[in-house]
Amino acid sequence: MTFLHPQWLALLALPVILAFWEWVRRGQMMAMPFDHGTQGRGRWLRFLILGANCLPACLLAVAILFLAHPIVFNPPEIERRLTNIQIVLDTSGSMAENHGSQENGRHTRFDSAMESVLKFTRYRQGDAFGLTIFSRNFIHWIPLTLDTESIALARPFIIPNNPKLDPPSMGRHGMPNELWGGTFVGKALYGAAEHLAERPAGDRMIILLTDGESSDIKPPLDVPIIADLQAKHIAVFAILMTDLPVEPALIGIARSSGGGSFNAVTPEALNTVFKRIDEMKKVVVLEKKPQATDYYDPFFIPALGFLLCAVFALFGLRFTPW
Repeated sequence: MTFLHPQWLALLALPVILAFWEWVRRGQMMAMPFDHGTQGRGRWLRFLILGANCLPACLLAVAILFLAHPIVFNPPEIERRLTNIQIVLDTSGSMAENHGSQENGRHTRFDSAMESVLKFTRYRQGDAFGLTIFSRNFIHWIPLTLDTESIALARPFIIPNNPKLDPPSMGRHGMPNELWGGTFVGKALYGAAEHLAERPAGDRMIILLTDGESSDIKPPLDVPIIADLQAKHIAVFAILMTDLPVEPALIGIARSSGGGSFNAVTPEALNTVFKRIDEMKKVVVLEKKPQATDYYDPFFIPALGFLLCAVFALFGLRFTPW
């Protein structure tokens, strides 16, 4: 505890002087008829009355402490800097192909992508996440939000079709192949970057998950994409979910933006990639300065006690005036 105006504490000398004077002053002596009797000296009653007479000095001391404005410094608050992360997920038909071991039933590239994304969003609790699905076109399916469970709820509605693997008898789901066929990464990156640029605060990141090549990022089409990402301060992390080499244009886009590119042939490899992304873009923790707050509470009860005792003393606990 400290005081905002410590110079006022010098006035505490006044109540100390008043209390000392009350205890040492003798007052005017007066002879009474019973002075030469055998009655007791009344020491306890004298101490009680002297204590009551010192109550105004105690109240003055508390008032001076209030005037000096006692304060305490709370521990510094911990605040994390928000990162806006747009998941750009390829939902073309090829994402419905098998990925990793199939021992426990069919497991697709889309399944691996969604499972890893959900683990990442829950681990990075406190960041804002959005979901953009793309193929020939793109849709901002979920805008940037702190409610990451909304991405899990979107899963049944964005599962891609693969007519080669899913017979018609299984029922159709996902986007029609006539409207959604193909893979246009550049178009999706432009859309996601524009969406991220609307957020005025926090870092910006795109995590791209795809399994194919794209014709709209090949040189020289990659140059304006890089310039747009750099102007908007957006880092791109590109994940190719096959064992094919990542195309050089996508590698250049990712590295030029401050991100990176990876292959993820299995679900385990994909989880490792997300851990690597987390290490490359660590959560930034900001420690604020300690905040000063008023600290009157310890003085309220003593002040109230002194005041009540002083009021009761007014009913007759005093030396007789003769």
